[in-house]
Amino acid sequence: MEGILRALVELYAPVALGALYSITAKPGEGFARALSRALLYSFLPLLLFTSTYGGGSGELLAELAQMGAAAAVAAAASLASSLALARDGELALLSTYVNAGYLPIPVAQALWGERAVRLVGFYVLFNASLGYALAPLLLKGDLKGGLRELARFPPLYAVLSGLALSLAGVELPSFLVQAAARVGGAAPHLALFAVGLQLTRVRLESLRDAAKVAVVRFAIAPLAVALAAPRFTEVGSLAWRVAILESCMPPAVTGAVLCSVYSPRPERGASVVLLLTLASTAALPILLALLA
Repeated sequence: MEGILRALVELYAPVALGALYSITAKPGEGFARALSRALLYSFLPLLLFTSTYGGGSGELLAELAQMGAAAAVAAAASLASSLALARDGELALLSTYVNAGYLPIPVAQALWGERAVRLVGFYVLFNASLGYALAPLLLKGDLKGGLRELARFPPLYAVLSGLALSLAGVELPSFLVQAAARVGGAAPHLALFAVGLQLTRVRLESLRDAAKVAVVRFAIAPLAVALAAPRFTEVGSLAWRVAILESCMPPAVTGAVLCSVYSPRPERGASVVLLLTLASTAALPILLALLA
């Protein structure tokens, strides 16, 4: 429980600081966009690279396949249902790209130990890769333009290079990997700070948008994963529990950052992320009781 409380404090402290800074300093909208772009093109690629770079074995590859299948099922169900319900690329991105690390890691560690954290990391790999790839396609509204943006998308190359080096068995100097991990580790807190900057721009109409995303995130996606999970892992196993936990998570904070970079209405994405993160953390005790 202490780990969960610590994670919640670490989640809301940067958001509160961002909101306080927005109220007191009153920065222009350009400041939030510049910060979001710096995150997307500098800090987040380092975080992605260090999370995907590492060795592997038969057990690791099996776990990777299980989490990849869970992420694929959740993403397919979320993307298809959100586009059918909302017909809105921004809401589809928020419905599909979930908070796969900030909340699940402390929860999984508190309930099931370090091996569960590794499984969460594998899910984050697939979920983040898909989210980064989908963002320019959904938010630009133009396949060719989206593909051009994707070709210049540093997070994608960070994931691919980390995987390639890992599979090839290339060992980088440990001090380089550690330095990249430390710098990239600032990304989650900066992303939450960027969300806090947008809080003063929250609109009441975001409640309707949040409700559309909530149906997908908290009902359709968990049901799809629960029905499909027995095909790739044993019911009740650790991989099954982590997959169910991940399927119930709210939209990713990084999703709001992507909306800030590509969308003309960045405050809407930030509002939906905040509202559903609050709803998710409020319902977290119920989920823990079901999975413990």
